[in-house]
Formats: sequence, structure tokens, C-alpha cells
Amino acid sequence: MIGKYESMIILAPNLNTEEIEKENKKVLSLVAEVGGEFIKTDTWGKKTLAYEIAKFREGYIIINYFRMNTQQVKQIDRHYRLNEVIIRHNIIKLEAIEEEA
Repeated sequence: MIGKYESMIILAPNLNTEEIEKENKKVLSLVAEVGGEFIKTDTWGKKTLAYEIAKFREGYIIINYFRMNTQQVKQIDRHYRLNEVIIRHNIIKLEAIEEEA
């Protein structure tokens, strides 16, 4: 089944703008690689975190929206967990989309 997802990542605050864009492009290319469809990106920028994460008090927040097969979400999650500059992430299923016959 295909679903619509929201994915938030918090990147380490010591990255520059070019590195942040590069990391987000990696995520978007992985979404396309596994057969997903990118919808949009909301960049919140550098924010103070409510609590310390990986010894950081700040982080760059990026939210991506995409559609993809529910089974492929595991690959995106795996990429997040293995990427050292992503200090926190989540993937939320917004809605299920009926596949067209």
C-alpha cells in the first residue's frame, strides 16, 4: 500500500548551509531510488532544542513530505540511523492512499 509520509530530521548544528542541502538531497534521492514520490520540503533552519541531543543544544530542522510504498519506509529509516550528522529523526504516516488499478 502506498502512503503519504512526513519525515523530520534534525541535523548537527556545526554544518554549513551547503552541507545541510547536501544531506537533504541524499534523503530525497533515496526516496526516489526506492520508488517514492517527493512532495515538498519545509526548512525550519537552526533552532534551539528543548533538551540536549547528542551533546547538542541546537540543530537544523528539515521536514520532507513524500509518498511511497509502506514497505520501503524501512530503508529511509535505516539511512537516518546510519547517518552520523542526523542527530534525531522521525517518520510519520499521514494517510493511506488507495492504489489506482
